[in-house]
Amino acid sequence: MSDIKNFDIRTQIIDAILDVFDTVVSMEVEFSDSETTDTTGTDRMVATVSFAGNVVGIVNIEVDAALSRLMMAGKLDINPGEVEDDGEIKNLLAEISHIVGANLKSSLNEAGHRCVISAPSITYGADFSINPLKMEKLERFIFTYQENHFSVEVGLKTQQASGAIDELDAPDGLAQLGDADIVKFNASDINARVSEAVIDVFDTMLSLELEPADAVTEESLEGIRNVGSVSFAGDATGMVSIHAGDSFSREMAAEMLGMEVEKLEDDEEIRDMLGEMGNIVAGNLKSAFADAGFMCALSTPSFTSGTDFKIEALNMENYERFAFRCGENIIFVELGVKVSDREQADTRPEKEFHYALVDDTTQQETKEEEPATPASDPAVPEQPPVQAEENFSAETQDSKTPEDVDLDLLLDIPLEIKVELGRTRIKIRKLLNLASGSAIKLIKLADEPVDILVNDTLIARGDVVVQNEKYGIRVTEITSRMDRIRNFNI
Repeated sequence: MSDIKNFDIRTQIIDAILDVFDTVVSMEVEFSDSETTDTTGTDRMVATVSFAGNVVGIVNIEVDAALSRLMMAGKLDINPGEVEDDGEIKNLLAEISHIVGANLKSSLNEAGHRCVISAPSITYGADFSINPLKMEKLERFIFTYQENHFSVEVGLKTQQASGAIDELDAPDGLAQLGDADIVKFNASDINARVSEAVIDVFDTMLSLELEPADAVTEESLEGIRNVGSVSFAGDATGMVSIHAGDSFSREMAAEMLGMEVEKLEDDEEIRDMLGEMGNIVAGNLKSAFADAGFMCALSTPSFTSGTDFKIEALNMENYERFAFRCGENIIFVELGVKVSDREQADTRPEKEFHYALVDDTTQQETKEEEPATPASDPAVPEQPPVQAEENFSAETQDSKTPEDVDLDLLLDIPLEIKVELGRTRIKIRKLLNLASGSAIKLIKLADEPVDILVNDTLIARGDVVVQNEKYGIRVTEITSRMDRIRNFNI
């Protein structure tokens, strides 16, 4: 593994930012030699992606409210005054941070630093600061667009990680899903596990007893609030954040260190304490993923502090907030979790016995209309899957629908396969200016898998290969058999 201190962050970030702003929001931004910008009291957003693996770290892209609306207007080609939806702005910043983070991840991997990236999160408000903890390399870059400034901060650190990182980052790593069990994942009470982990860590580390609270009160959000956050990435991605008021944070840090609150010299002890607690809770959650067969890795903690801010992990399938009380103090834990799309597609449990290729709703309607069939008659005991197959009589076979009878006839129909390298959006004036030799930039990165389409329906993804001077595709990810049949547009 090469030394992270020799890794060229500057070139990677400048090139990625200039390119993504030009491509996604049609802005020609410039790199500035200025080192800092004063954002005190400014309403702003910070888009964050984290790295986990043999290298851990964070990328923060911070823009103020005015620039974020200019960016959204540039993407939609409208007047900035017409931009109204903050949700769309958050998604745009998340998209940009993901592209920049994925570009940096690819360069890190090529340099021998194996890692994966988390889903983006957004921190927004008028008074807050974000500090990556204990980075080996921390750099900040300033960019300008007209009179507007924005910053990009990158922190990296090497660490020892398990061999699972190599499996996660291999070209076909997430496509090998034999051990993943989405049913077990959904059945396990993740929320209860997180709640128990928080109560246990307070008891073990701080000798403090927590009790679940009904809700987070407005009073608990007033004044300075400190947050320790840990992201996880891989087959499951998301973030765990532990929020506590400043005075209670100091009591917690003093209790952990066995000293008086007045003797705490600075905020470093608070940062370390919340970061360690975040690591323990997230590590417990990681174990739950591992029990269900999902590989993931944890990022290094980050520390956010201020009086006016919120943190959102975007596009999560499960987003929960847990409130706890310790005496007069309230803390709360936020959890965002998403199982990767390919996991859900490939690990969806196949139905063990069907008369036709129809969805569950259609099957239920059929059962109600035909109560005499063995599978729907409530008087007939429900049989195990294997026994049901053994008792599959000739009479039942005769009851097949046309979909079952004609399926074999469809197998000889020729279909057109397309491979899509990527997509982009350009203005009409750029389209009209295209000529021989023109280059069109695609949103998709060079190392990302290409989409494989049949009759314009996505069925798989893969890597481009060259054999005997001919292009080919090595399939690395494929949708489930049932979904491919259902989605064919014949």
